[in-house]
Amino acid sequence: KSSRWEEVPKKGMIGLRLLCPNGMAGELEAPEGHRFFQLKIGGVGVGVGAGGGGVHRFCDAHIIGVVMDIKGNCFCRAWETKEKKLIEFRDNIHNMKYRNIGSLSLEVQGLKV
Repeated sequence: KSSRWEEVPKKGMIGLRLLCPNGMAGELEAPEGHRFFQLKIGGVGVGVGAGGGGVHRFCDAHIIGVVMDIKGNCFCRAWETKEKKLIEFRDNIHNMKYRNIGSLSLEVQGLKV
């Protein structure tokens, strides 16, 4: 079985867990499938200079969420890599304010609202 989000069957999924490096776990529940989403926030850095440089990728946060209603309101838990802490917050999948994410793609996330 795959653990890649895009390959995991969403039908019948009623729980989701985010395991964090410090041993904590963020958990979410929903009464039906196709309500969960996950994503990572990060970027790519390019170094230039005498010491070389190169390209490096980084992850600022790993987020799991559950859609609560037809308006797209959601409850999320996120592991913030720099801060090394698990947080929770409320947002909306149509215009996520957390770290200025913006609108999530329902198709990519496998969401049904």
